[in-house]
Amino acid sequence: MIGILGGIGSGKSTVVRHVTDLQLEILDADKIGHELLETLAVQEQVGNAFGTSIFRPDGTIDRSELAKRVFDPTGAGGRSLKQLEEILHPAIRRTIHEKIQQASRDVDAFILDAALLLEAGWAAECDGLIFIETPRSIRLERVRKTRGWSEQELSRRESAQWSTERKREHADFVVDNSGAIDEAAAQMKQALTSIINRHSHRSS
Repeated sequence: MIGILGGIGSGKSTVVRHVTDLQLEILDADKIGHELLETLAVQEQVGNAFGTSIFRPDGTIDRSELAKRVFDPTGAGGRSLKQLEEILHPAIRRTIHEKIQQASRDVDAFILDAALLLEAGWAAECDGLIFIETPRSIRLERVRKTRGWSEQELSRRESAQWSTERKREHADFVVDNSGAIDEAAAQMKQALTSIINRHSHRSS
């Protein structure tokens, strides 16, 4: 498994999807987490932790209301985020391992895209880490368009993660995603190929 790092809106999975000639399977931890929030078992745990105010009238979790709680800038958010992580992270980990076991044998590499990849201790399970370098101005423009976030919202969300500088320090390779997507994809392919080859040599 290969981990991809970067700030919010850096285009991590987009770059991976533009890589050609490699059979890659993206494991999107955030998407898996959202899907788990729709399961009764997780909803019960989240309800016990956060109360009924985070539920919509139809009984589903209001993710925007939950986000307000866990990214609360007053200080309570840190404790709430930790509570949510304690519920979701073990379930996300189990789901990812199941997906790897069930995947086709033709996959060249599994790509782990997780916002809290380093914070959650995923690096120990990765054969290599690739950091996507994208200027904050570009990332802000993307999240404004795709998520309707303000600069304050981006800063609020990123305050719950390690800084981009710290993430970059942990990476084996850096991919520049400030220009054309094809250029970034070519760099990504080179980095992925290096990690895949290195891992295959170790395994043989």
